[in-house]
Amino acid sequence: MTEHVKHGCKAIALAVSAATLIPINAVNAAGNWSGFAENATYYRDEVGLSKFRNTVQFEFQNDIASETFRSLQVNAIIRATYDGVYDLNDDEFGEDVSYDYLGADWHDNDIASQVILTPGVPVPCENDPAQCSALDGYMDEDSDEIRFPDFNDELDFVRELYVTADLQLAGDDVLSMRLGKQQVVWGKTDLFRVLDVINPVDYSRHNIYDELEDIRIPQWMFTADWRMGPNKVFDDSNLQLVWNFDEFRPSNLGTCGQSYRILDAGCFFTSSVSSDYLNAVLGSMGMPALYSANVPIIHDVQDPDWEIANTQVGLKWEGVLGDVTFSLNALHYRQQLPSLHFRALAPGAPIPAGDGVFDIEFPRVNLLGGSVDYYSMAMDAVWRLELAYTEGEELPRDTDGHRETEMARYVIGFDKNQVIPALGTNSAFLISAQVFGEHILDHVEDMPNEEDNWIATFLFKGFYVNNRLSPQIIVAHDFGGKATAIAPSVSYIVNNNWLVNFGANVKLGGDETFPWAVAGGQSVYEPLSRFTNGPIGVANNEDEIQLTVRYSF
Repeated sequence: MTEHVKHGCKAIALAVSAATLIPINAVNAAGNWSGFAENATYYRDEVGLSKFRNTVQFEFQNDIASETFRSLQVNAIIRATYDGVYDLNDDEFGEDVSYDYLGADWHDNDIASQVILTPGVPVPCENDPAQCSALDGYMDEDSDEIRFPDFNDELDFVRELYVTADLQLAGDDVLSMRLGKQQVVWGKTDLFRVLDVINPVDYSRHNIYDELEDIRIPQWMFTADWRMGPNKVFDDSNLQLVWNFDEFRPSNLGTCGQSYRILDAGCFFTSSVSSDYLNAVLGSMGMPALYSANVPIIHDVQDPDWEIANTQVGLKWEGVLGDVTFSLNALHYRQQLPSLHFRALAPGAPIPAGDGVFDIEFPRVNLLGGSVDYYSMAMDAVWRLELAYTEGEELPRDTDGHRETEMARYVIGFDKNQVIPALGTNSAFLISAQVFGEHILDHVEDMPNEEDNWIATFLFKGFYVNNRLSPQIIVAHDFGGKATAIAPSVSYIVNNNWLVNFGANVKLGGDETFPWAVAGGQSVYEPLSRFTNGPIGVANNEDEIQLTVRYSF
């Protein structure tokens, strides 16, 4: 690992230097350094320690003298993380855990579905080489990789490493370019993404609840912004090109055995179908037994190889007109969530092949969308609207594995700062409300996802003691999953270096079942009710208290 990291760092430095034609020794070694050290300790009800994450992050920025560019700068963020929960609470998390049945972390034993499916294999690369091989690098981290998630073959400890250059064009126009490992953010929503889909997301860090800035997976990209400024129509305008030339990476949903695995997908992907059940089905059809062993849920992950044709490209035009800021967005990318493709024992057979039920694929997707932010002077508030239409996405089905469908997603948001003297402070409270909507245009009855679903969020945040003490509460409700998350917290800035945050995260719901054809049409939990319950409902047994201490330097 050490030699691999050393060679990786050298390769990155040389690549950036060569791409910008800047010799390495032209960069001032002193630069502008900052960073922080942080401990996040979470305690889960009836489980014990669920996170003991220790993080050190360094941020570097340095200007470079240039006669060609108006501004030239190198930026880097390096992050190292160690989560000690897998050493301190190995009875609950890690390679030595055992589960009584699939979904044991979020629902009671459902006998009908447990007769069909075996429990998931925790940390499969430590416990089941066959499952590890089938996942083929997707959600198959070993013990070291879940302890030290930033240190992997993709060198994720390099959170950002890019060069920016501004080139003066005719008139007041400026061409701003950025090359390197980075995050590109479209849209302004929290928790659930509409336009912000360029970077995949690492949900294994803390489900949907961490800041997106911390859980986006940085990609090697080139961006170019043509800043055109005001004209006869618009007060400001900008055209952005994004080329993601990195090797495709899906979102990380969390390996079975990790303390956070969204939708419990990691354990579903490492479970198997009982050979006894499959042979019983054959017997009911008057056929002899054919299965000599349990059949793994996943046969293979069809991860596209790197080639120019597999890179991803996007275009955004944004402008300002009076009190309205807007954007038009287009993106050609790959679906970052897995699509399950059923593998029949024989053409047209309703039973799976003996070496795996599904292949995982990541189809190509085209997105068209836009956003509008309107500042209402009368209300002294901002209204936000984001829209996204996609074609090519694939969603799970009960009887046919998957279905390609067009999707429409939107968010309506409202943000306002309001002074409330009755609450004992002259500082304004932040009030933010959002409604996320999703519509499946080609919906069919055997999809676990509702044709229309909404998730509402509400944030109320106050400031006391010269804005050093900040209590807040966040509430999120999934209407389709009938599940709610409530997250109160209090943060206190002790001084310029120290910050302490104490909070809780409580979930309600997670009881929705789904008619599963494999179980004779019974409404059971496994496996598709994880989509019905959604990320909040499937985390219904993850009530926690949380303490985070950060030292900034």
